[in-house]
Amino acid sequence: MTPIDDADRSARRLRAEQRIAAGIRVVSLHGEIDHNAKDLLRESLGPLDARPAHIVADLGRVTFLDSSGITVLIAAHQQIVDAGGWLRIAAAEDMVREVLHLVTVDAVIACYPTVEQALSG
Repeated sequence: MTPIDDADRSARRLRAEQRIAAGIRVVSLHGEIDHNAKDLLRESLGPLDARPAHIVADLGRVTFLDSSGITVLIAAHQQIVDAGGWLRIAAAEDMVREVLHLVTVDAVIACYPTVEQALSG
């Protein structure tokens, strides 16, 4: 493996950042969401406090989404809704948005073109 390969792999690895905007938790995800990243995705969407969660998953910098990620998104959505909260998806790029549409995630989880639109819901 060359240093270029290491750099490429590192750039694709999922990273998650969280912030609060208008009282809503925004989880910004960067990289690929696959089998190797599903645990980080699950933790990122998990509860941080006792009140019902209101979360926007910003997928604007996600370059790949497979069935592992879809499964985590659906499970997180169901847990959050069951607890009285909501999960919204925002800013997915074309390829990821197409995957969400093909497997009808967009029929289950509200998807918005921008984070701002998801925040205002």
